[in-house]
Amino acid sequence: MKKINLLLSTLLCLSLNSAHAESQITIFYPDKASVTLKNVPTLENLVLNNPALQGNVWWPGAVIAVPSATQLQQHKQQQVLARLKALSAVLRQDGDTSLAATVDSVYAQLAEIKVVGRLFVPLDPDRIQLDPVLDRRLSGQYQVYVTVEPKRVTLLGALAPYGKRDFLVGKDVSDYFTGLQRLDGAEDDTAWIITPQGEAQPVPVAYWNRRHNEMTPGSLLFLGFAVSALPEDFKDINEQIISLLTHRIPD
Repeated sequence: MKKINLLLSTLLCLSLNSAHAESQITIFYPDKASVTLKNVPTLENLVLNNPALQGNVWWPGAVIAVPSATQLQQHKQQQVLARLKALSAVLRQDGDTSLAATVDSVYAQLAEIKVVGRLFVPLDPDRIQLDPVLDRRLSGQYQVYVTVEPKRVTLLGALAPYGKRDFLVGKDVSDYFTGLQRLDGAEDDTAWIITPQGEAQPVPVAYWNRRHNEMTPGSLLFLGFAVSALPEDFKDINEQIISLLTHRIPD
């Protein structure tokens, strides 16, 4: 995973700092055909008064990605899925079919997630105008994914049922677990919020450590595996899953 992160950092620097290569940017919309732009010099030129990005664009969830980095993230996704499949097989060999079923459920959920080689830079035109440091030169190929502002959040992990839930205004993260089943081997006291901007935040959700934390629309709430329930060779699987989820396309 460290090698992949190093490669992604290198790709980011090469993609954003080269001053000579021309840019080609493909914009993907949720409800119409994609559009390709050429020779857009900077992020500000891309997002400010650009006809291709006018209308109901939800900037907190807008994502810019590099195709080569997307390939790396998709490879990482396949590696995580392979590890989950191997974990399930080990558990079944040991007779722990209940925990293996939890692993199989998480496998199925992660297989549905679309990940890209996300560059962690804001695209909000107001932020870029107010802080010129946030502007970046664009060179090479990019993918931009935009969507409209959501009214729901996504629950994922060692819980059932998983999927989208209505956003609860002013409610604590733990309120989203009402009516849900924590599957065998689920973490007891900590969940993770993945924001639309790709930030990962641990949140305490047990009765003894709970502190008020709220989600925003478009966020993902991940409940991982209890480390104590995992074989030694798989105790880092939560970390790998969380890293993968920070590169998902918000919806």
